[in-house]
Amino acid sequence: MAEDVTLGDVARASGVSMAAASRALNGKDGVRPEVRDRVQLVADGLGYRPNRAAQNLAGGRASVVGLLLGSDEIRLDIYAASLLQSFVNVADSHDEGLMIIGDSASPNVAVRNLIRDGLIDGVIISAVALGEKWVEELLDANVPTVMVGAHPRRSDLCVVDVENSSSSETVVGHMLDTGCQRVATLTGHLSRVDASLRLDGYRAAHTKRDLTIDDSLIFEGDFSRAAGYERVDEILSANPDALFCANDEMALGVHKGLMERGVSVPGEISLAGFDRTSEIEFAGPLLTSIGQPFDQLATLAIETLSALVDNEQPPLEQLVTPEIFWGETTHPREPTPMEPNVPPDRLERK
Repeated sequence: MAEDVTLGDVARASGVSMAAASRALNGKDGVRPEVRDRVQLVADGLGYRPNRAAQNLAGGRASVVGLLLGSDEIRLDIYAASLLQSFVNVADSHDEGLMIIGDSASPNVAVRNLIRDGLIDGVIISAVALGEKWVEELLDANVPTVMVGAHPRRSDLCVVDVENSSSSETVVGHMLDTGCQRVATLTGHLSRVDASLRLDGYRAAHTKRDLTIDDSLIFEGDFSRAAGYERVDEILSANPDALFCANDEMALGVHKGLMERGVSVPGEISLAGFDRTSEIEFAGPLLTSIGQPFDQLATLAIETLSALVDNEQPPLEQLVTPEIFWGETTHPREPTPMEPNVPPDRLERK
């Protein structure tokens, strides 16, 4: 059984001492490259897995990450669920444990106790949770912390985030360049940095084309599907021929309302979102959306937190470039050579 393979077994099979085998497998200095390769090959062949508890005791690390998503109902929150799944996958690939810290009256106290007792190394907090008093208290505490998403007022925090502005500008610009003359936008809460930056991108697309920005085409939502559905009549009253939603959930709500009113997409209104979380549920044409790089965000967050725990100084802000998925709810763009107008996954469904 692989669980019964010890470091001593690896050392004997490799023809080296246990100390040398340990240094080789832990990336320590003092081991020749050819010896390191041989020891690793033997360890892999025997199915050796290090005793993480012993490693953690020796290194003063728990190798467990605390994750606070700020979602009351993860099963109903597709963004939180997508982010959580990526953290589960990435933590496993990094041999890190993952502790989901649920919302409670004083989670900041619970987190400090967990760190004090050596059960977690630090916390990763989704910016969705901002606005709660306990989040600010936790951010002010002496706790290794990384945020997924930016804080609206603080610049002293380690942040990993998707690039929000330029990508939004690209999608809105595409709508304008393909003949749309009244492009509306449905924002998220503008107190949030991501919503504000996506609105900046919307404005920049117009400014770059010397177009006047019509504020009557800007509607504030709250990132919920209900907000999209409930604002349809108000949006239609502004007579838009395109709509950029700040996330896919609102785009889903809008699309449902448009279909009930017999408004064709993209024939009468082009529609796009942000996150690329709608594919499973979206009925009809595949939604054009700016894809959240969830796996990359989770990887950066875990690696950044690890650096903080090791007393390193990672960058305060790290941005990941999203990929735009051109679906069928916007007018076709000019494809590059050998590139279809729809994503490969749509072609595979046919």
